[in-house]
Amino acid sequence: MELQVQQMPNLRERANRISSFLTVQLIALIGWIIVQSLLFVTPISNTVPFILKMVIETIWWIATLVIMYLLFKRIYDRFVKAVVDLEDANTRLRRATSDLLQGMAKSGEQEQE
Repeated sequence: MELQVQQMPNLRERANRISSFLTVQLIALIGWIIVQSLLFVTPISNTVPFILKMVIETIWWIATLVIMYLLFKRIYDRFVKAVVDLEDANTRLRRATSDLLQGMAKSGEQEQE
């Protein structure tokens, strides 16, 4: 039971992940619409060579993917930090429990003597 609780992210973490994903997707969609409108629908499109259009669109998508990667990396780094902190807390709790039990055992032995 305890293991399942630790594996489930809390609602704030889920909301942050979804928010980041939606933000990147919105930026990508708006950028794609703008690039498509400027380079393929407007009169400017007749003066811009097709290769340049592809280069501009490629640069836009690379930038979008880099932003998406950075957002997900930030989320992943926070997750790793939380796991390490949880592991440290578990180690300290085990050590404190062990010390407490040893102290209780010693005091029980002293009372018996």
